[in-house]
Amino acid sequence: MILSIQAARRLLAACLLCAAAASGAADYPARPIRLMVGFPPGGGADFVARQVAQNLAQALDASVVVDNKPGANGTLAAADVARLPADGYTLLLGVSASQSISPVLGPKLPYDPLRDFTPITQVGYTPLVLVVNPRMPARTVGEFVRYANSASEPLTYGSAGTGNITHMAAELFVQSTGTTGLRHIPYKGSNQVITDLLGGHIAAYFDTLPSSLPFIQSGQLRALGVSSDARSAAAPDIPTMREAGVPGYHATTWFGVFAPAGLNPALAHRLYQAIHDGMGTPAARQALTVRGVEPVLDTPASFRAELEADIARWREVTRRAKLSLD
Repeated sequence: MILSIQAARRLLAACLLCAAAASGAADYPARPIRLMVGFPPGGGADFVARQVAQNLAQALDASVVVDNKPGANGTLAAADVARLPADGYTLLLGVSASQSISPVLGPKLPYDPLRDFTPITQVGYTPLVLVVNPRMPARTVGEFVRYANSASEPLTYGSAGTGNITHMAAELFVQSTGTTGLRHIPYKGSNQVITDLLGGHIAAYFDTLPSSLPFIQSGQLRALGVSSDARSAAAPDIPTMREAGVPGYHATTWFGVFAPAGLNPALAHRLYQAIHDGMGTPAARQALTVRGVEPVLDTPASFRAELEADIARWREVTRRAKLSLD
């Protein structure tokens, strides 16, 4: 086959581009990597970010620095990363709040979670658990639904704020079960919700499992079901919502690594492999599970598919519940 001069030039340019990309991936990293997290030090997201940074640094034999920029449910850090060059030197420890819930609730964010990021891997997730005061007669999810629907007044459930995952999980539960006897009480944080639930001032709460587990284990709260597809390794005796008779129910707070959009595929694969190798060791997985985080470490393609499904799930929940933060 004889190529025209223009076709030959285009082929040469493409080859040079591929060679440059491969060379860039081979030389990476040549300087420290910054991992941004949109929450303050000491919390769950910060803990996961520091585990990722430590193990990524070891896998790449490089320096990885965690940069905390808290605010607006992680969206401030996400917006910063979305604006930066896709060179592999700035990454985001994204969470469900910033990447799938806030984008569908509004107000309009300066980034699109699918268009403006390159998904690398979901590191892990934390299930939520439906907990009630043990004085409530309901001992299963089915009994809870029947009790709520037959009560003379609506049962109150708390959340850590309107649009928070603890609220969204409850809204999804209401829509999935057809429960009509529940009323939402938003709080400004989780601690006060737990205090009022322990005191019997509210009836139920969809809390993150690590937060409620000590109260469940001490008998101060009763767990009815976890929100993940599989039972939690931290509490294997608690059935999933699906096992408890709520088909298709899924709601977790997850943690994943993202780069800005347009990242060289070779670099994306290099990062995925390094995180997978570093976080996939028994010691690294154990460090997550003891904090109530179930390890995932899926491929970039699988992570993107999960993100698309999560966005679609919460968009439908907000539409049906007529929720908005505008």
